[in-house]
Amino acid sequence: MKLTIDSILSKQETRWSGLREVLLLAFPIILTVGSNTLMNATDSWMVAQLGKEHMAAIVSSGILNYVLVAFFIGVISCVSTFVSQSYGRNLLKDCSHYAWQGVHVSLIIGAGCLMLLPFTSTIFGFVNHEEKVQALECTYFNYRLLGMGGAIMSVALGSFFQATGRPIVPMIATIGSNVFNLLGDYALIFGNWGFPQMGIAGAAIATNAAAWICALSMLGVFLTKGSNRHFATWSTWKWDGPKARQLFRIGWPAGLSLGMDAGSWAIFVNVLVGRFDTDTLAAGGIVGQIMMGSFMPTVGLSLAVTALVGQWIGRRRVDIAKARYRTALKIGVTYMTIMGLLFVIFRNQLVGLFISDPATGQDVLKYGGNFLMFAAAFQFFDAISIVTSGALKGAGDTKWPMAAGMISAWFIFLPLGYVLSFHTSMGVYGAWFGANVYIYLLGASLFWRFLSGKWQKIDIFDASDLISAAKSEQQPETATPGAEETPGEQPVIDQADRSQEDLC
Repeated sequence: MKLTIDSILSKQETRWSGLREVLLLAFPIILTVGSNTLMNATDSWMVAQLGKEHMAAIVSSGILNYVLVAFFIGVISCVSTFVSQSYGRNLLKDCSHYAWQGVHVSLIIGAGCLMLLPFTSTIFGFVNHEEKVQALECTYFNYRLLGMGGAIMSVALGSFFQATGRPIVPMIATIGSNVFNLLGDYALIFGNWGFPQMGIAGAAIATNAAAWICALSMLGVFLTKGSNRHFATWSTWKWDGPKARQLFRIGWPAGLSLGMDAGSWAIFVNVLVGRFDTDTLAAGGIVGQIMMGSFMPTVGLSLAVTALVGQWIGRRRVDIAKARYRTALKIGVTYMTIMGLLFVIFRNQLVGLFISDPATGQDVLKYGGNFLMFAAAFQFFDAISIVTSGALKGAGDTKWPMAAGMISAWFIFLPLGYVLSFHTSMGVYGAWFGANVYIYLLGASLFWRFLSGKWQKIDIFDASDLISAAKSEQQPETATPGAEETPGEQPVIDQADRSQEDLC
């Protein structure tokens, strides 16, 4: 049965209507995010077979690689905010306008990342890991720079499809590219099927290729006749200064928030935890991969909430936007709490999956199991933080969460973790205690922000956009068959044609 806007608006809200809408949008997104999580875990697991130095290197360099582009990913992810609200207002041509701005920016960023190649040794020299680990870190980081443009473009196009109710497109693209990555890892890391044995460099090359395959496959769907008929994707490809500025105005706080969060965790892993020894660094990396199985599906749920809140705000139904948030929050909290219990019960078994030599990995197993206990303790509040941040982003409320995240991460988390780690008897476990305090404070502050209702007063569009929206509402619901679109007008379609099945 198709889920269309008309079918939603024409029916009375029931006890299960919100759950159905959230799950129909969230499930493919969760599969998309889960597929990426599996890809990262696969990379780490395969590289870990080469030794704990390789495992430590791919963890630390992978985190710094993510920190490098986290700001831009945060900005580009707000494509979903504008597309979802434009979609709710029936401004369909604007949806593709904002998506194209994300594509343009991603290509610019990808080219800019290559300028860091001469400075890689300096960057990893600062974290002062063992010489062998540093050499591996530089190798992986340098190769991964080549795939940044594709990774960010995937975020832009994925945000467009999710915000317009077609999450199946990025899901299929991501799963297909990750299958390619798995085969590429097997061929290039270990030298199978006649390929050279490239070790950690092979993992990076396979991941880069997968990122570009994912981005270009979504771009292909974006440019199909069906997408062009509904969203005018062929005529909106040019740079649009006003819309790019709007995207940056709402997106830069989200980007800074994501960058600061990623940066704080990078310092946590590489300095607070990694400075003790290679065993703690490897254990921290393993626990990070395990934690992805908990928080990344919730991130997928958060992406769905961003789209749903934006769509319902665009339709001027704030009451339903609130209801969808509450439904998603219940799902996220329940799931992550269960995962926390599993972390406690099966901590040694989970960490042991990443240890290739039990004889030399006893310390890694011990530290990893203890780290998982700390991670289990903050799952409840982490769920609140992740889901609520998605809801606020859908409303365009990005500045306040940025401030809350920055204060709790850089003025509480890291200072507290440093003091407890290096100036008390807690040692490395002091850093994890600081992480718990950080997650508790951030989750509580974001939840309070949503309850305050101040996000309802935010308008992400300029006055010209409001005029366009008013004109669009006066247009008939269906365009005259065969009529040519007048330049500047929004293409208007029958709501039933918006179903995911027709547009795919």
